[in-house]
Amino acid sequence: MRTFERRVMPQRPSGSILLVALVLLLLAGLLTVIALKAGVIEQRSTGNDVRAKVVGEVAEAGLAQGFEYLTRQHAAMLKNAALWERCAANDNTFPCGAVSAATFDDDGDPDTAPVSRRAQMFRLRADTTNVITGIDSALSRYMLPMPASSKIASMANGAVVSYGVAPVVCFATRPANAGATGIPCGNVGASSTSIATFVSVARMQGENASSTLVQTVGQYPKIGDDLLTKPPITTSGSSDVTGGLEIVTNPNAGGPGVPVSVWTRHDVDKHGTPNTCYADEFFRYTQGNHTPTVYQSTIRCDDCKCDANGAPKTLSFDTSGVNRCTGPSSDCEGIDVLDVETGTNSTTGYNTGGHTGTNYNVRSDAQSFPTCEFPPDMFRYVFGVQAWTDTDNDCFAETKAASVVYQNPDNATAIATVGPDEAYLYKIADHIIAKASNVPLLKVGQQATSAMLSDENSSGVIWCQAGAPGGCDIPNGQVGTPNAPVLLILDGPVQIHGVIFGFVFIRETASTLNPVTGSSLSGNCPSNCMLQMNAGSAIYGALVLQGQMKVNGTAAVIYDGTVLRGVIDEAGLVYATLPGAWSDQRSY
Repeated sequence: MRTFERRVMPQRPSGSILLVALVLLLLAGLLTVIALKAGVIEQRSTGNDVRAKVVGEVAEAGLAQGFEYLTRQHAAMLKNAALWERCAANDNTFPCGAVSAATFDDDGDPDTAPVSRRAQMFRLRADTTNVITGIDSALSRYMLPMPASSKIASMANGAVVSYGVAPVVCFATRPANAGATGIPCGNVGASSTSIATFVSVARMQGENASSTLVQTVGQYPKIGDDLLTKPPITTSGSSDVTGGLEIVTNPNAGGPGVPVSVWTRHDVDKHGTPNTCYADEFFRYTQGNHTPTVYQSTIRCDDCKCDANGAPKTLSFDTSGVNRCTGPSSDCEGIDVLDVETGTNSTTGYNTGGHTGTNYNVRSDAQSFPTCEFPPDMFRYVFGVQAWTDTDNDCFAETKAASVVYQNPDNATAIATVGPDEAYLYKIADHIIAKASNVPLLKVGQQATSAMLSDENSSGVIWCQAGAPGGCDIPNGQVGTPNAPVLLILDGPVQIHGVIFGFVFIRETASTLNPVTGSSLSGNCPSNCMLQMNAGSAIYGALVLQGQMKVNGTAAVIYDGTVLRGVIDEAGLVYATLPGAWSDQRSY
């Protein structure tokens, strides 16, 4: 029997399997390419983000440097009309286009047409010689000529950068009428107050990366117009008079026609022959050899007297020893002395409601909190900066506010932790008579000597620190003039022997204060008072004191509105960025 063997021939792979394999290979390759492309895109996006941040930071630096260059280093440019040209209302070019062309009422007159904000402002005249590498000539010609050596050339990653800053300035003036809805701008030099919009353009050389930032910077006075409403004497402690203190009142300190001569949260303790009066009475009715004279923009008479030579008895202490009061007090206080009578508080007195004599007690204690009629923080009352904290709700701030870090802007290594009042004074003072350890904290040109405290040519904001060589006492002589008065901050305790034209603030330097004396001292006058005014001394302007004062002999504090207006002008202005004025919406 024959046996047959069946042979199975091997089969070749099916074409469909090969096709699937090829497709899978293609898909793997495609996914690889997509992944590589996504990586490249992500890398490029990261690079773009880095470049955008770099040019943004450079543009921010440009804003800061442009502000410093124009307002601090070359402020005279703001008074040179030859450097500026007016923007047109329809000019959208650099840098005028960065300012809104919206209209507003600049004079409050409904009969006049609104004006364009942009058309009131000025940019630098085109200067084709101002070439900035990497910045288009159409832009650089309007930019500040900041030297290349003072600018950032490259970033930490090695990127080479270029930038420039162009200002657009409003030379602010007062509105003609109260109904104005904005601040009008005048011609160059029309005002000492300017509002500048800085337009900073930054480029990264060799890259398509740029940034435009806009920031508006304005000015406000170091000392506000409320200085004119201050009484001649404001003190957080008692005022003790053993000699003859002549006080010329501020006739409008309590409102139009309401005089205030002394304002204190304690009692005015009268042991001598003080008098308060109006300026007309002080100068017109003086007697003997005391002759008022015209001195610059005001009247001067260091030794004139109130209540003399037939003067009308108008205010307080008109006739020493004569009781003209309606109550048990024998001090004869009139409406111009705002204090608290001995043995009473804000809610008690010989009459209801703390009423004593012709006046009411000043409500400034635990019984009256939070209705504090006297400022708990004297530094804040004058300068607007909180320096003290009321921790026990007695209407007296007895604890120094938390310290802050101050750095000398002219010396990056000079850094110190100081009180908020000191940090503020370091910023605004024109001259500082400093103790030796604080000299490194002074800006260029701030350092002064105690000779300024007896020099009639002294002016501006002068701060004398406790422990300064020569001390902070005012010797015989004169400080300031009516046309160039001083804003004098003296770290107490001090004595005044001479004549001062200006505003005087006696500052407490301790960390805690005694509410009884208003200072850190015990109040054992005259040896332990914050201020002693001696015979022949006089202040034309106003005085604010943290603590008690003592007067020996015949002295005078004469409210003078003309001098105080000069103090505001001499103190000058402070620059600050305007809220909401930063923008990155523009592109140049």
